Amino acid sequence: MIPVYKPYVNEAVLENVKEAVDSTWISSVGHWKDSAVSQLENLLHVKNVLLVNNGTAATHLVAKSVKFKRPTIENILVPNNVYVAAWNSFLYDNQFNLIPIDADEETWNVDMDKLASAIHHSDPEKTAVLIVPNLGNIVNLPLLKRSFPEHIYVEDNCEGLFGKYESRFSGTEGLVSSMSFYGNKTITSGEGGAIATNDDELYEYLNHIHGQGQTETRFVHDTLAHNYRMTNIQAAILSAQLEKIGWILERKQKIFMRYNDNLNSQAKVKVQKIDERCAHSTWMYGIRIVGNESYRAFRAHMNSRGVDIRPMFYPMSAHAHLTEYAIPEKEIVASVLAKECAVLPSYPDLQDEEIDFICECVEEYAK
Repeated sequence: MIPVYKPYVNEAVLENVKEAVDSTWISSVGHWKDSAVSQLENLLHVKNVLLVNNGTAATHLVAKSVKFKRPTIENILVPNNVYVAAWNSFLYDNQFNLIPIDADEETWNVDMDKLASAIHHSDPEKTAVLIVPNLGNIVNLPLLKRSFPEHIYVEDNCEGLFGKYESRFSGTEGLVSSMSFYGNKTITSGEGGAIATNDDELYEYLNHIHGQGQTETRFVHDTLAHNYRMTNIQAAILSAQLEKIGWILERKQKIFMRYNDNLNSQAKVKVQKIDERCAHSTWMYGIRIVGNESYRAFRAHMNSRGVDIRPMFYPMSAHAHLTEYAIPEKEIVASVLAKECAVLPSYPDLQDEEIDFICECVEEYAK
């Protein structure tokens, strides 16, 4: 079976992990953490990076950032078809109302016209905006900020890492952004994540609460906080992968281009439309088979040919704990995309002949 994703693990990863283990610094302190932070700050051109234990924890810190920066915020405008952690993170503390905005059938991201209308009719003292780039298709946040500069924008950039909007890296234009280094991400530490922000005061707050609110006096804490720290072993893996990020991104770009070349003649097969001022992060390659009635039928076909695939994200109301968001007129496109879209294999070591075979299987089904 050709898997949807395999992490890139080279000899440097094993060497770094061995060094971390041999040093006995295997928990939340160690020089690999400093190394990974410096690499990410330099790569992304951002002032502050904070490593955490997973992407969901990072996005939870993003949610906490909104209240820290503007305590009057009550409402969060969110896309209606993203990975569930983006919504959960803003619900954990029971401080926000989520207002879903339907998807765009071409980009598969939030519908920008509907989002702009919702922002225009909202009070910036009470409403913030969550930006999520589905599968790595970057949303033009700088454009939104120019149009509505009074609002707070935050980014769940777990799928958008190393994508760009208007020549700047995604995750660097909002107040704060989250990253994920889960096993299926472009770079990985197994689990693991990070936040990025150019706001020094916010960084100090997040750094404090992600480490249990420890004061200068050991075992004396001054706030209800969390243990969201990354381990030195995770950072060792991450640092080795960051050293190879140029090669990884080059491979991913070539994989996307070969898919495009193979599938561009298929009338029923569509891919995400990319804003010409943005660059896709090339995290996952997705297709839409227009008119497909069942993702499960497509999956059964691909699995029978030895190819693993994944569905597109479902509307909010598909989740048992989010059924209150079942607003039919706000999930029309999201519901269609959930039936017609699928994610194909796109890991760095995927070979050309494997891509060609996957495309043949897609074409068989689409016909």
